[in-house]
Amino acid sequence: MLRLLLPLLCALGLFIGPASAQIYSWTDAEGHRVYSDQPRDGASPVELKPTNVVPPTPTPRTSERNQNSNNQPVSGGVYQELSITSPAHDSAIRSNEGDLTLTVQTDPPLSGSHLLKLSIDGVLSQTGMPGTGAAVHQLIAHNIDRGSHEIAAVVVDARGTELQRSPSITVHLQRTSLNQPSRGGANQAPRAPAAPRAPNVPRPGSGG
Repeated sequence: MLRLLLPLLCALGLFIGPASAQIYSWTDAEGHRVYSDQPRDGASPVELKPTNVVPPTPTPRTSERNQNSNNQPVSGGVYQELSITSPAHDSAIRSNEGDLTLTVQTDPPLSGSHLLKLSIDGVLSQTGMPGTGAAVHQLIAHNIDRGSHEIAAVVVDARGTELQRSPSITVHLQRTSLNQPSRGGANQAPRAPAAPRAPNVPRPGSGG
């Protein structure tokens, strides 16, 4: 019997992959610390913390689902709360550099084996923020185009699999257009008109 079990156990071992994946970190050209689940040259592996265990919550009936400001149902997941708390929905943000800072709340705190990413207009960011035991997180999106954007916070595991998505918000980014004509001197006070020149009058005693 033992001889029959050994080949079976070996075969099962081939189908069981590693229990965990890896998160990588590096510093970009602007000096920002970047985290991702995709390796690249110069990146170093990040030691993952144990995954938080979240007790299961009863599934509410369809009519009792929580809804966001867009009247969209909140998707279920491993976190009881996953939401963007700042800026508020339908906010107008002024940033000539195109930088957008968002505050995200998670309950319980983000697990060390998860990454928090942003989805902007349906496009998921390549980089994200790993869990550090905090419940409040700040994510910065750089070089966002001017105009209205739909943004959501997304939790993925170390393999890049989406685990949960927050209700989306809409922000209106205002920044100076590169095509806008120069307004140099627009804030300068207008100059007074030059005084008219006096006509040529002969000097006294000149005999003119």
